[in-house]
Amino acid sequence: MPKKKSLHSPIRRCAACRRTAPKHTLLRFVRDPQTRQVAFDPSQRLPGRGAYLCPNAECFRLARKRKSLERALNAPIPEAVLQAAQAQLEREQLAS
Repeated sequence: MPKKKSLHSPIRRCAACRRTAPKHTLLRFVRDPQTRQVAFDPSQRLPGRGAYLCPNAECFRLARKRKSLERALNAPIPEAVLQAAQAQLEREQLAS
């Protein structure tokens, strides 16, 4: 018998504002297990420890101010990674 596709959507918590939301609506940042480098993961498929942010400017501001992503991933976040995520967010907002 073929497997039934689950309609369940995983719930994740924003590292900045602490709100919960379906995983696919949040932005994922991942720490590589070998190199401990942090990267933005738009496909949400990379292996490693993940942390999530709401896709809005206020959560980016809070994450920078409180260093909440650094704490969640236990690694420094390069500014270029946050800028790449914000750039994608702006592109998505312009497209819609």
